[in-house]
Amino acid sequence: MHAHDLKNGMWCLDDKSGLPGIVSDLKMSKTGKHGHAKFTYKLRMPHSGRSSSLMHPGGDHLYKPVIEKMEYLVSHMDGDEDLVCLNEDFEEVFFKLSREREDVYTKVTECIETGQDEGKDVFITVLEGPKKTGDLIEVMQIVTEGKAVNPQ
Repeated sequence: MHAHDLKNGMWCLDDKSGLPGIVSDLKMSKTGKHGHAKFTYKLRMPHSGRSSSLMHPGGDHLYKPVIEKMEYLVSHMDGDEDLVCLNEDFEEVFFKLSREREDVYTKVTECIETGQDEGKDVFITVLEGPKKTGDLIEVMQIVTEGKAVNPQ
């Protein structure tokens, strides 16, 4: 996509880190004598907890990542940070729940504890998206929330 295609709330890859981020505070300057408008915006990257301010001429090519919001059924926690979950085929999938993101850690662990104590199924939501480093592309995963539901 081009910089002139950007919109607030859209996902875009950061130039320096290669991490996916959400565009906000998008502003366009007037076209100059060479006919290119400049776009400035902030990029909030949930996978690193950082944000960056970027500027691009309207014709610059940018990468628009495909971000998926996945849900996994929580099997159990193995220690303080290791989550053991099941995918839709009931295969085990493992996630790290970082204490560095205190609010998410507390919210998710409390949801797991109370939900399982009440006999509910607990699901976690995971954002999955690419990180581009040179020609290498890795899939990044980050746990964003948890919810407990009555089993069906």
